Amino acid sequence: MRVTELPAPMILLGMFALVAACCLSVPAAGQETSKAVRPKLILDCDTANEIDDLYAIVRMLRQDRFDVLALNSAQWFHYLSPRDTVRASQKLNEELVKLLGRGDLPTPLGSVEAMGRPWGGEEPKDSAAARFIIRSALSMPAGEKLYVVCTGASTNLASAIQLRPEIAPRIKAYILGFRYDRTKRAWNKSEFNVRRDLNAADFLLNCEPLELHVMTATVSGALKFDRDDSFRRQAQMGKLGQYLTKKWKARFPDAKTWIMWDITIVEALVHPELAAEEQVTTPSENRRRKVWTYHRIDVDRMRADFWKAAMAAAGR
Repeated sequence: MRVTELPAPMILLGMFALVAACCLSVPAAGQETSKAVRPKLILDCDTANEIDDLYAIVRMLRQDRFDVLALNSAQWFHYLSPRDTVRASQKLNEELVKLLGRGDLPTPLGSVEAMGRPWGGEEPKDSAAARFIIRSALSMPAGEKLYVVCTGASTNLASAIQLRPEIAPRIKAYILGFRYDRTKRAWNKSEFNVRRDLNAADFLLNCEPLELHVMTATVSGALKFDRDDSFRRQAQMGKLGQYLTKKWKARFPDAKTWIMWDITIVEALVHPELAAEEQVTTPSENRRRKVWTYHRIDVDRMRADFWKAAMAAAGR
């Protein structure tokens, strides 16, 4: 029997059933069919270098915008530093993840040395951290990129890309370093993080398939924490606050303020509305291409947001 030959009551019943089925399959207004996929991120830190790394790690491990896959350790060797700086950073990374209740988070060890040779070169420095970046980038679904955030020398990231060049288009790199004069459009590589591995910094600038974002020292230097105010807040944060205060006193006992360079790049990622960036051309000695640089941050709101998150991380 054709549909047109069905009795009218049966046709109406069929129509009602079809409408009911459609209604059941469509979520109500405001109801999500699935949870949003969070971007995956690897944080790469020279944690034992200065105290702002500790604060940046606390902030990144207490946010829900990104899915943090690992906390890498990075070298920061110079003639005044201990020889094995990466293991000093590794020790602090392992302490922090436990203190923050993230003992499950991988903490791959980075390279002991800078990329290439003292006179230049792009020879990669293999390490557990570089290999973790490679595996994570290769496992990213089509259309998604892995965020890699370097708060110190970018040795591990540059080495990973040199070891497996095909991962470059799969990564969004955020690095902290350089100085940049926006008026003159002039780069300055005489900056601490860049000088810890100039070969790696140049490699990333020259890597055309890589999406590169730079938080320069020119901009990040505006965010400062007062020591007494920080210690007062940290006194209310239990073991986490005690740890931060202890590290500040041990590392820089006479510093009444500290520039929180590393917090700026984390806050800019967690709250993009607190910063502004633009595309600029790479330095004249590098391959000419466009990269992103931050030119403005909201210092007061970044500071306030950090303390709010830190208090929450401490259970206060």
